[in-house]
Amino acid sequence: MKYYIYIVVIALTWTYSLSAQSEIGEIGEIGEIGEIGEKTDKIVEHSNVRYFYEPYPLETGTYLLQLGGSISLLPIPIIEVEFPVPAIDLNYKHCIFKNVSLVGVLSTNYYSNILHTGLQFNTNFSQFSIGVANHIGTFAGFINIEGQFDKNEAYAFFYMPIVRLGWRMKNASVSASLVASYIFKSETKISDIDAPGPQGDWNDFFCTVALEQPIFKETLLSIGLSFTISRTPYQAWLLFNTIDQYQYVPEFFFSFQL
Repeated sequence: MKYYIYIVVIALTWTYSLSAQSEIGEIGEIGEIGEIGEKTDKIVEHSNVRYFYEPYPLETGTYLLQLGGSISLLPIPIIEVEFPVPAIDLNYKHCIFKNVSLVGVLSTNYYSNILHTGLQFNTNFSQFSIGVANHIGTFAGFINIEGQFDKNEAYAFFYMPIVRLGWRMKNASVSASLVASYIFKSETKISDIDAPGPQGDWNDFFCTVALEQPIFKETLLSIGLSFTISRTPYQAWLLFNTIDQYQYVPEFFFSFQL
């Protein structure tokens, strides 16, 4: 099980990073990113540090942009072996009103592309924060296979409710996101053959766990795991998946704030 390796690697990374923070704390707490100040118990203000997955309220008018990657492992029932599918991820969050942010996510590997965006309400109680979001999104995929099938295409439109929970430490944040997707309409076209996909149904349920923290002075890093239960994983559309049952798709992701 390759994804167990990802879990171990991330667990070790988290343990190392948190222990490093503990050592820094003995010398002095970090105020502004990359600056060592006097030791204090004050929590880092949201105006100083901005995280994507953590729903801690941002200062109005501020935004963040993250670029990274992800690797999803397609389940064995589809192709008989675990198959890694890489993608490039772009995340954007902009606080447009007090406690309200515009959030957008793009994930692509050229053959499979998914985009969703919406408004997210954020609030916090001391170190604990919670966010509720409603996203609308679309999926588009295309590939040409010479000598077999030409002009293979797929698309989908969906609604995505999201609940985010976060816990802010002195120089890091741990968060969890609970997400579902409701498919309005989807369709796959193989040459001249149209094959309707799921529509009017809940297709995906997943949980994402993320760690975010500054590294290399002013660079902010996000790493984590996402666990998805899906009837038709969007990454598997080009494999002509016909298995009508919920399947488990683990994903490892990372991103750097630009």
